[in-house]
Amino acid sequence: MNMSLPISAVVMAFFVAAASPVPHSQPAPTIVQQAVPLIEVGDLQAMIANNAPVLLLDVRTPDEYRQGHIPGAVLMPVNSIADRYQSIPKDVTLVVYCRSGGRSAIAVRFLRQHGYESASLAGGYMAWSGMPRR
Repeated sequence: MNMSLPISAVVMAFFVAAASPVPHSQPAPTIVQQAVPLIEVGDLQAMIANNAPVLLLDVRTPDEYRQGHIPGAVLMPVNSIADRYQSIPKDVTLVVYCRSGGRSAIAVRFLRQHGYESASLAGGYMAWSGMPRR
């Protein structure tokens, strides 16, 4: 039995396929960044001076932490938050900081998605270390 198609059928199939709409891949989703609550250095200093229940979470690298950190801060590098966040108490005000605010914003978004009331220190450690202590 001969299974070959006439050339006209092959040409017709080609043109039909070429004219058919090709599904396009979906465009990359737009990432909407949530606003991150900020706390100013002066407000944090006042909270500390008034013995408010606050936990300072430093999300920088261990080397950055060793070079200087806010007294009493707990080191939890941003790349370890997903594995360690459940050890953070929920009954305190959580203030997260990094060098200037980028990594702490990532950490705060993650923590808030997991039920933690948290804020990023505006300007990060750079702002803290550049402002005179009260």
